Amino acid sequence: MNVAADLAGFSRGMYSNWLWHRPLQLLVDAGEGLQLALGSSVFSPSWLAITHGHSDHVLGLPGLVAARRFGKGARDKPLTIFHPEGSRGVQAARDLLGSAYAGVAFPLTWVAMTPGRAAPLAKGRVLEAFAVRHTPGEPALGYRVVEPRRRLKPEFASLSQREVEARARQGLRDTLMEEARHIVFAHSGDAMPLRPDEVRGADLLVHDATFLAPADRREPIHATTEEALEVARLAGVKQLVLQHLSIRYERPAAVATLARQVAGSGYSGRTWLLDEATLIDLSPPSPVVEGEAGFGAASPRTREP
Repeated sequence: MNVAADLAGFSRGMYSNWLWHRPLQLLVDAGEGLQLALGSSVFSPSWLAITHGHSDHVLGLPGLVAARRFGKGARDKPLTIFHPEGSRGVQAARDLLGSAYAGVAFPLTWVAMTPGRAAPLAKGRVLEAFAVRHTPGEPALGYRVVEPRRRLKPEFASLSQREVEARARQGLRDTLMEEARHIVFAHSGDAMPLRPDEVRGADLLVHDATFLAPADRREPIHATTEEALEVARLAGVKQLVLQHLSIRYERPAAVATLARQVAGSGYSGRTWLLDEATLIDLSPPSPVVEGEAGFGAASPRTREP
């Protein structure tokens, strides 16, 4: 996927976090300012997956829902909201909608998710929830979007393309191919490092990367940048977006440190940092700022660390 074109988002820990995946019509989390940033695209999402109920991930939910109900556009378009079962933060946002807009009907479907639960999206894709480690007392989930694909069976991997095509012309395609599950997108939410098996082979992984070093972490509730890179390397994901970098770090120096970490990580996929509304390309040789993530992006420019 084209990350700069297909994604939009905002990430500032403790303030606001959300991500909009245009091709999937999927939002992950709903931090403050979401509806303002989406603007005329506020009616585009069909699904919203909330990773956990902390305020910087749910306080934009009432504004998003109200903008869709009262704005000019597809006000009757349904929105399905997936959320961790038993989340107090999500329930508080629902209660606010119920009290602030008493008597108003919203086309919403609320789906409580637990680890291992799956829900259908569009085009045969499925949203799967998996367990992550975050703060005690507030249930948290990671999500992945899986689509069915057909691939060459391992025993035929040594065949050349010409041999595969020849056998297919002989009517042997079904003997060559097998059904497979492919992860097109995965998101950790706020979490310690994911298990690589949860996101193996994903086209895109968005991973918590709050701290530049383990010594900066007082509690085991957020991943470091190097831990996120190691998850991506071990899982063989194609592209990685780091998010939730702590506001304690001065940005130019932090970006320079991140670029060095990426270069020395052994991870070969393209790596980005979502910092507030800006996507920064951390892949060697130098970081490139793509402008505000997905909304009227400025012409790419090199930012010297």
